[in-house]
Amino acid sequence: MKKIYLSLVLILISSQSYSSTCPDGSEPIRSISDDGSYYVFNCNTDSLNKENKKISLNKTKTKNKDLEIKIHEVSFSPGVLDELLNLVISKTDFDFSQYKLTNNKNDFQCRFSMTRIVYEKIKEGQEEGWNIAEGNIIIKGSNVEFGQQARWKMGGLSSDPSYLRDQVNIKLSNRGHLVGKMAYFNLKTNDGEVPTNPLYPILTEHKRSTPINLNNIKNTVGKFYIDVEDWAGAVMYIEGCK
Repeated sequence: MKKIYLSLVLILISSQSYSSTCPDGSEPIRSISDDGSYYVFNCNTDSLNKENKKISLNKTKTKNKDLEIKIHEVSFSPGVLDELLNLVISKTDFDFSQYKLTNNKNDFQCRFSMTRIVYEKIKEGQEEGWNIAEGNIIIKGSNVEFGQQARWKMGGLSSDPSYLRDQVNIKLSNRGHLVGKMAYFNLKTNDGEVPTNPLYPILTEHKRSTPINLNNIKNTVGKFYIDVEDWAGAVMYIEGCK
């Protein structure tokens, strides 16, 4: 009789101990103990493992999501974008590795003049009868610089001498051509007109150009074509070197 009462007590205790649900929300599974005297309540191990894996996976996803780099698209107005780009990239940057530069070690000072050539009426272009820039140009080995007498004659911003001092990056190739980039004013600005910003054309070994004779620089005349826009470009003459 005592054994019966003991079994009933154990059953009640077991029932109360497992009256709650398992961590995954399922009901415990009831089974009989080995000696048959009471009930045993166990949660589904596979279900628990799946739940734990699910919790762990969610934590990992949350952690990885927090570590992800988020990129948001930002729109700038054309003016602001140009200004930002100018802070990083110089408009006269040029890769000279595509050319072989002269190894000439002598220094020369020459005269230069630049005229505008217009292609609107003649396919080959027609040179205008006045200089858009003129003065002196200095050749130091392969480096080419404009001297103190050099100036633009296009008015507006071109009146600032820094454009010929600081915004020029050209060199002399071993074939006698001027290559690189420089600030260039294609339009004349009269008094009272809104000034225009310079263009930055690329000077190449143009097939129509007449290069400087590096073996006789003092007695040579160089004629260099500069492609700028569809309707107009320029021709630069270099002569009188000494």
